[in-house]
Amino acid sequence: MNDHLSIRTIIREEWREIVKDRRLLMVLIITPVIYAVMFGFLYANQRITEMPVTVYDGDHSQLSRQIIQAFDATDTFNVVQQTRNEEDAIRQVETGEAKVGLIIPDNFSTRLKHGENIPVMTLIDGSNMMYSNSASRIANQVISSISAGVSTKTLEMKGFNEDQASSTFSAIPFRSRVLFNPTYDYKLFMPLGVLSAALQQCLLLGIALSCTRDKERGTWIQYSDWRFTPWKLALAKLVPYYLAGTLNVVTVFGLSAFVFDIPFKGQLLPFVLVSLLFNFALCGLGFLFSMVSKTRVDATQTLMLFAVPAFMLSGYTWPLEAMPSFLRGVAHVLPLTYYLDAIRSITLKGLDMAYIMKDILALGLIGLVCLLLSFIVFPLQFRKARETEVAGEQAVVKG
Repeated sequence: MNDHLSIRTIIREEWREIVKDRRLLMVLIITPVIYAVMFGFLYANQRITEMPVTVYDGDHSQLSRQIIQAFDATDTFNVVQQTRNEEDAIRQVETGEAKVGLIIPDNFSTRLKHGENIPVMTLIDGSNMMYSNSASRIANQVISSISAGVSTKTLEMKGFNEDQASSTFSAIPFRSRVLFNPTYDYKLFMPLGVLSAALQQCLLLGIALSCTRDKERGTWIQYSDWRFTPWKLALAKLVPYYLAGTLNVVTVFGLSAFVFDIPFKGQLLPFVLVSLLFNFALCGLGFLFSMVSKTRVDATQTLMLFAVPAFMLSGYTWPLEAMPSFLRGVAHVLPLTYYLDAIRSITLKGLDMAYIMKDILALGLIGLVCLLLSFIVFPLQFRKARETEVAGEQAVVKG
C-alpha cells in the first residue's frame, strides 16, 4: 500500500470515529457554532443600558431638574431614586444599590450664576470596569448635550442676563469619581474572576473524574448496597475534594493578597463562609456531572463545554443587566455568578455579611438541588446496569 493511500485511509477512519462519537462531534463542530450564537446574543446590546442611578438634588431648580431628566432620558441610565443627602447617595453606590450616583450641589444654579466653579458630580461603581468605562463616558456626553441644547430664553426668564444665559451650560463644571478602582487598573478586576473560574474548573473536574474512574475500572458495582442511601457515597467521595477546594481558595487568595497586592478590604468571616458554600455548590454540581458521565473522557469533554459559558455568563465580563433575559436566566443558576458577585463585594468594596447574604443563600440552594438530583440518578444507574445484565444472561440462555 502506498503512502498516499495509507494517509487517505487513516483520514477516512478518523472522520468515521468523529462521526461515531457524538460528544466528540459536538466538541469539534457543533460547540463552536453554539458558542458563536450564544456570545452573539450576549453582546447583542453592544453597550450597557439601564444602569440604576441614585440622585441627590441640593438645588431643586429648573436647571437641576433638566440635568436629572437628561440623565434619565438616556437608555444608559435609569434614575431609580433620590436621596436626602450626599452621604446616602455615596452609600448606595458603595453598597451596590445603585451603579451611579448623581450629586447636584446645594444652591447649584445660584452659585453657578455668581461665577462659582462648583461641579456636578457623578460617583461610579468601579468594582466592575464594564460599568465604570461606560458610565464615565456617557455622563460626560449628557452634560455636553445639555450645554449644546439648552434654551437661553428659559434662563433669562429665571434671572440670567443674555451673556450668562448663553454661557451657563457650556461652562457647567463636571467631575466623575470612580470608587474602588479609580485608576481603571485591570489588576484589581481580572485576576479575581480568572482565579475563581480556575478554582471552579479544577474542583469540578476532580470530582467528576473520581466517580467515572470507578465506572471505567468496573468497581462502581461495589456501591450498589448504597443505592438507597446515596448520601453515603456523596459524603465519601466529596469530603476529600471539598477539603482540597478549601485549601486551594486559601492558597490562591492568600497569594493574591500578600504577594500580588490585590486588595482585601472586607472581613474574613464573610469571605470564608461564601467560599465554603461555593465549594459546596461545586461539589453538588460535580457529583451530578459524575452521575451522568460514563467515562473520564465524557466528564472531561462535558466540563470543557461548561467552563467557557460559565465564566462569560457570570456577569463578570459583561453585566447581567445588559444580557438578554434568557441568558440572564442561565446565569442565575451558575455558582460562579454568585461567588464572583460576593468576592468583589468583599475584597474591593469591603462590604459585610448582610450585603452578600443573597449570594450565600443562592450557593447553598444550588448545592442542595444538585445533590438531590444526583441522589435520584444514582439508583437508576444500578437498575439500568441490572437490566442490561439480565438481558445478557437471557441472550446466552437462548443461544
